[in-house]
Amino acid sequence: MYLICGEALFDLFGEASSGDSLSFDARIGGSPFNVAMGLARLEEQAAFFGGISNDALGEKLVQKLVVEGVSDRYVLRTDYLTTLSLVQKDEHGHPAYTFYGTNAADRMVTADSLPDFDAPPAFLHVGSYTALVEPVASAFKTLIERERKNALISFDPNIRPTVEPDMTLWRRNTETLVPLADLVKVSDEDLALIAPDEAVRDIARRWLGDGAGLVIVTRGGDGASVFAPGIEFDTPGIAVEVEDTVGAGDTFQAALLSGLKTLGAVSRDTLSALDETRLRRLAEFAVKAAAITCSRRGADLPRKDELHKEWATLK
Repeated sequence: MYLICGEALFDLFGEASSGDSLSFDARIGGSPFNVAMGLARLEEQAAFFGGISNDALGEKLVQKLVVEGVSDRYVLRTDYLTTLSLVQKDEHGHPAYTFYGTNAADRMVTADSLPDFDAPPAFLHVGSYTALVEPVASAFKTLIERERKNALISFDPNIRPTVEPDMTLWRRNTETLVPLADLVKVSDEDLALIAPDEAVRDIARRWLGDGAGLVIVTRGGDGASVFAPGIEFDTPGIAVEVEDTVGAGDTFQAALLSGLKTLGAVSRDTLSALDETRLRRLAEFAVKAAAITCSRRGADLPRKDELHKEWATLK
């Protein structure tokens, strides 16, 4: 089982309108929520752990999990409200987010709320602002420390300056979580925010030295860079007509996690045994999956049958 931990929210896409009125297209989102959905669409067994409100929007979120085939067994329902994210896109379709979520359901998870498992998850993923803001961040760190002996740990910093503008806090938190992670997926934009004066390769090499097993840096339309002990290479991007890039990183993340299992990398030993050839196939698969999402509006992640040829190549 993949256990995906983090936020579930609604993205509000502003629409042009006349006069003083504003209209919005509300779409279900949240980086970890998207990752869980992406894994289910790739026909993996995924469960979501995070706080979801009892309000009407929270009901929609839980219904979406069920419809997509993500287990809601570990969802923590509370009376706190659902986070809203206002999304504004630039001319290239790149989103900027403004969050309305202080004391919202996804943040108000504590260590007392951590789930118990009949069988421990094989993969545990955390990321985005719920890995930083309290009390949920401390709860997730406790869960990682508890389950690390059983699970491969995946981490995506997914920096959100409109949640917390202090990049020192983001960097400190990232440097705390990296040594606990087996897989770190991070965007070059995030690295530019928390470490603007450092070369990407130097950061990745340092993180490997700190204990990460695999570091992958996404570079938008330029593809991704892969770093493992003794291995470094770039994978080019795929040209598509971009609708927007919302959910592209989450698609990449879900494809990585699913691809690792397909390649048999389900333990630290088997992860460290992946050679460059297999890592190239993994990165190419994730790039293709993310490109599909970029061609569609919002976090509309691809299903397994849309990646039929890529699965065959990966195996």
